[in-house]
Amino acid sequence: MSLREHVPRPLVVIGLLSWLLVFFACRGPVVYPTPSTVQGFPSPTLPALPTVPAVVPSPTPTSLPSPTPTTVPPATMTPTPASSSTATSTPTTSTPTPSGRRATLITRLPTSEPVIALTFDCGADRGYAEEILDTLARHNIRATFGMTGAWARTNPDLVARMLQEGHVLINHSDTHPSFTGYSTGTPPLPPAKRLAELRGAELAVAAVSSSPETMRPFFRPPYGDYDEALLQQLPQAGYTVVIMWTVDSLGWRGIPAEDVVERVMHAAEPGAIVLLHVGAQSTDSAALPTLIESLQQAGYRFVTVRDILD
Repeated sequence: MSLREHVPRPLVVIGLLSWLLVFFACRGPVVYPTPSTVQGFPSPTLPALPTVPAVVPSPTPTSLPSPTPTTVPPATMTPTPASSSTATSTPTTSTPTPSGRRATLITRLPTSEPVIALTFDCGADRGYAEEILDTLARHNIRATFGMTGAWARTNPDLVARMLQEGHVLINHSDTHPSFTGYSTGTPPLPPAKRLAELRGAELAVAAVSSSPETMRPFFRPPYGDYDEALLQQLPQAGYTVVIMWTVDSLGWRGIPAEDVVERVMHAAEPGAIVLLHVGAQSTDSAALPTLIESLQQAGYRFVTVRDILD
């Protein structure tokens, strides 16, 4: 017989219930914790921005820089006075107008070559013209002679020699008056008289050369006096180039020959035009041999104005 048969069924059930009661009593009530409130991260506190009234700036126009004007160098002009009745005796160089109605003024030959143009004015007496020609011949030098009609009529033999020996003649007027009166204090010559002076010199030389164009297109005004009216008139008469000078020897004043040499050597440069005179009161002839040697030692050669300007 088994144990279950010896123990009554009701007792078994009661015993099991008692055991369960004891078990749960000892364990205590099951208490589930109430979920606590979740602690959130604090929201960052932003500082309050100051209240600024919305101001829309008025558009300021952009100022463009004022353009700097380009300085145009002044054109090379002959500083002749505005009035045709006033002249200047200062040698200058001018640019001819495109129309060709204005003569070009030359004070230095347009070259960078080491050349010098010796020019002798023949406006007074025969002077030392023969001695000057002899000196030039010894050095095989051709020069330029400013020829007046009066001198040519008095000395046709020397005019012929000049042409035969290859020298160049330029028109220096007929009777050597100041065309403007600047140097002589006389009234300026009217256009008709100026033209007559040019033609008179042409005829005197043509009596030897057989051509009225021997001296064209070169003219040297007496005393170096000229004005705007003369520069406008000359091309109409066939003269488009006015030959002035780079340095005046001042031998015509009778200064010592060594001073003539010193003056010319001080001003010597490529293309220089030297103003000399053949007259009896001039010391240029006495200075010429030393002057030629000094210029040659400095490396210069000699030319006529036609050699460069033709």
